[in-house]
Amino acid sequence: MRWTERLSVRLMVPIVAVLALSLGASLVWLYRQQKQELMGRAREETELINEITKAGLRGQMLRNTEDMTQETIDLIHEKIELDGLALLSKDGVVRYSAESANLGEKMDLDSPICAACHAGEATAPTKTIEVVSASGARVLRSMNLIENEPECRDCHAADENYLGMLVLDRSLDRPLARIDRVQRSLVGVGFAALLTIVGLLFLIVQRLVQRPIDVLIDGTRSIRKRNFETTIDVGVEGELSELAEAFNEMLTDTRSYLQEIKGKSFELSTLYTIVDRVTRSIDLENLRKIILDIVNEAFSDVETSLIAIRPAEGGEVHVGTRAPGMPTTSNILLDPGELERIEKVVDAEILRRWLDGEIETRQLSDGGARADVPLRPNGRDIGLLSVTKRTGRAFDEVELHLLDALETHVSVALENARLYSLAITDELTRVYTMRYFQNALAEEVGRYERYGQKLSLLMIDIDDFKRINDTFGHPVGDEALRRVARILREAVREIDIVCRYGGEEFTVILPATGGKAAVVVGERIRAAVEATPFDISPEVSFRLTISVGSACCPEDEATARHLVEAADAALYRAKRDGKNQIVEAGDVA
Repeated sequence: MRWTERLSVRLMVPIVAVLALSLGASLVWLYRQQKQELMGRAREETELINEITKAGLRGQMLRNTEDMTQETIDLIHEKIELDGLALLSKDGVVRYSAESANLGEKMDLDSPICAACHAGEATAPTKTIEVVSASGARVLRSMNLIENEPECRDCHAADENYLGMLVLDRSLDRPLARIDRVQRSLVGVGFAALLTIVGLLFLIVQRLVQRPIDVLIDGTRSIRKRNFETTIDVGVEGELSELAEAFNEMLTDTRSYLQEIKGKSFELSTLYTIVDRVTRSIDLENLRKIILDIVNEAFSDVETSLIAIRPAEGGEVHVGTRAPGMPTTSNILLDPGELERIEKVVDAEILRRWLDGEIETRQLSDGGARADVPLRPNGRDIGLLSVTKRTGRAFDEVELHLLDALETHVSVALENARLYSLAITDELTRVYTMRYFQNALAEEVGRYERYGQKLSLLMIDIDDFKRINDTFGHPVGDEALRRVARILREAVREIDIVCRYGGEEFTVILPATGGKAAVVVGERIRAAVEATPFDISPEVSFRLTISVGSACCPEDEATARHLVEAADAALYRAKRDGKNQIVEAGDVA
């Protein structure tokens, strides 16, 4: 901004112009008053001198003492320092004069001296005018008619009562010099007063107008640079202060709106991520991990997050946990009565309260730093999401809204995944069905064909399982199947796929696993089953063993059907050679 465009300059220019005109007019008026007063005083002094001179000369003229009259004129002229002093007769002839050269001079009736007394019919006993002398000087010329004394007028003729005209010239140099000094003083005082007033006005305008406006401009520019924490204080009272206050209120509202917009934007972005990611998977286990990942990404200061999923009423609970720095989530399968198994992993009390139906709506605890959100699509309690802040800071409104939105979308996704899980999960053992096994195996073989990734297949059969059913009954046999399935799930990785192949047979698909590694896994499963006592009731207790057949793609076979046949043949060999052992397909003749 150019200096000529500044508000203080644009305000000062008309103010100074008006002030200068007003001050100039006042000084002109004052000068004229002073000049008039000084000229009037000079005129009065001149007329007073004239009257005094007239009084001194009148008696001498009446006595016709001409020599003394001339001496008196010379003396008065010298002492009072007059420019001229003359006494004219009635016929206009200079009878006495301080300048001898003027003696006998006849005045012209048109001269100012004569016109002063002979203008028209009137006569003027005293007249003072301003004229230019013969030397070119400006003088006050006072004409005073000398008459007889009043008591003597009756004794003389009318024309004898007028003795003559006293003409006195007094220089205007002193009054004019005085007027010049007054003029210079007024100009100096006026100029100094104008500078002082302009300076004071400039300071006042700067302090009360320009500086507050500059503060407002700087604040606006700061906000333009996205510094929304700016607060404006103009430092003055009045309209500008009210403007700054209104600006600050508007800025506060703007910050609130921006925060709300950011919160909405964050919420919408997160919701979009949630919807996008949770709708990409319908697998319950994979979805559980996705949800925990979303929670830890959406809330940056999360210490732990937990999700518990109950796929079927009264069945096992899938518990997943996540903490900062953990690459994977823990996956714990437990029956509702086995909460003590996870005391060291999560707060079991949370799960206990949820399983007892005490958490029906979102609840905050630990000073608002922990939120427990039940997942209840269509009123069906299928899961629990628990999030704890690392710093102990309470959830704010934006985060709580996000949790509510998260609960809505996650609940729907989990319900869809749960229904899909029920469709592909064996109702008794809670492992995948035969149909799912066929699809999964075909997919893994296809992955080998595309990327060359190995995979292995374990075929597992419970040894002498018919004896369990015949001895203890089918309910005990069903419970034995459930417990074997559980051992299988806990003995393998999360990416491994456990399926019920039929009856007492199970399969385990091991992605990215070679033949030797598959044998290690199979042996671990076999040993775990052999070491587990099956205490069904105080009266029913027994032990089981399993036989395992192992086949690897592509070492043994390269198609899904042939891989199943190879693993089945290895299983048959293990059963035939004494059971409770693992046999590789490569060892089958």
